[in-house]
Amino acid sequence: MMLIIVIPFTSYVNGQEREISLSEALDLSYNNNEQIKRYSERVKQKTYEDNAAKGNFMPSVNLIGGYTYLSENIEVNSSQMSSSLDQLGGKYNAAFVQAYGEQIGLSGVSAESAFSTMVSVLGQFPDYTNMIIDNQEYVTAALTATQPLFTGGKIIAAKKYAKAELQSADIELKQVKDEIANELIERYLNVVLLKQVIKVREQVYDGMLKHKEQAERAIQLEILPKHVLLRAQVAVADAEKDLNNERNKMQLAEMALRSTMNVPDSVQFKVMDSIAYRDIYLDFDALLNTAYAQQPILELINQKEVMAKQAHAIEKSKFMPNVAAFGSYNMFREDLPIIPPKFMVGVQAQINIFNGFKDINKLKASKHLQMEVANAKEYATQQIHLLVKSNYTNALNQQKLYNSHITTVELAKENLRINKRRFEEGIGKSIDVIDASLLYEKSKVEQLVALDGYFKAIANLYTAIGEPEKVIQIISK
Repeated sequence: MMLIIVIPFTSYVNGQEREISLSEALDLSYNNNEQIKRYSERVKQKTYEDNAAKGNFMPSVNLIGGYTYLSENIEVNSSQMSSSLDQLGGKYNAAFVQAYGEQIGLSGVSAESAFSTMVSVLGQFPDYTNMIIDNQEYVTAALTATQPLFTGGKIIAAKKYAKAELQSADIELKQVKDEIANELIERYLNVVLLKQVIKVREQVYDGMLKHKEQAERAIQLEILPKHVLLRAQVAVADAEKDLNNERNKMQLAEMALRSTMNVPDSVQFKVMDSIAYRDIYLDFDALLNTAYAQQPILELINQKEVMAKQAHAIEKSKFMPNVAAFGSYNMFREDLPIIPPKFMVGVQAQINIFNGFKDINKLKASKHLQMEVANAKEYATQQIHLLVKSNYTNALNQQKLYNSHITTVELAKENLRINKRRFEEGIGKSIDVIDASLLYEKSKVEQLVALDGYFKAIANLYTAIGEPEKVIQIISK
């Protein structure tokens, strides 16, 4: 950051101030402003979130491991299995009699009779003893993988939503830059205006001092009465007061400009001495079309439309089944009480049947969100039209106002020259010189203010259409 700050001021040597152009001041603001840095970080954040959304299309692979310790060995409760074991023994006995009955002298015994007899005999035995699995601790580990096959469009909608958020972050960064550019241009023009006003005030103050000296000599020669000097002294005091007031305003304006550029007080700089008037042709229809295409507010709403549409798609996908393929590989399987297979693969589908009408209500809510964004876009379009129209009208009015001052300033300047000459030749009055000086000062300051207002109106107009930097090209020509 220090390099960014120092490099534009390499010609600052031995206390010399370097004149900084409007474009250089804007570059400093873009590089140093904390608000721009904040939104730049947000763009990076949304970039990674967009990349993360791509991962939903990829399979999920997990390694699961664990260690289990049992306070005592697992026992199989045989009493709850005795009837099943008796039935199993009866079936085996019936099958044996049917297969080998003749060989063991039981050729006349049917399978049904053998089954019932065996079950009856086994039922008279005492309860079976519980079976004990001799293993109190074991380790488990498995490698699992899941690949979504169909989600009803949820993954695609989530990716488009993340992309819209990234684009919204880019647009918000542009919006902040436009605001900073407009603020920088306004504050830069304030300093230039005050610099020119101070120059006019200094000229008037010097003129008043010279006139007071001339009045003093005329009084010493008894050409003018003494009270004339008092009026000249008052005029000098007023001119000095106005000059000091403008210098104080200049300090505040420079502080504001330095704040926007975010440069330390140790860095010395000065702005351009003046900005020349330029007659700029403005095409309202072209400006309005540019605003519709590039105004950050409308661009943001366009992305909100995309996000609302994808949110609706996500809610809609909840009414469709989720289908995924899965597979797992079991490790340390021989150490488990029940030995699972090495591999398992399959396909699984899931669909919600009922959840208290939650999904249907969310789907309806997302539909109304789309309608809300559409209404917001219509309202924003109307406000953009009003904003461009008002700034366009103001720019034209400021242009006319400045041009109207050109003749006034020339006449006031000539009037001051004539009254000074008349006073020096002894045929004019001191009060006429003072009034002429004040009239010239007033008309010249008003002309400078009108020029400042003209360029600020142009800056506001270009900011309204999303091209604030365009005015810098005009001013810098």
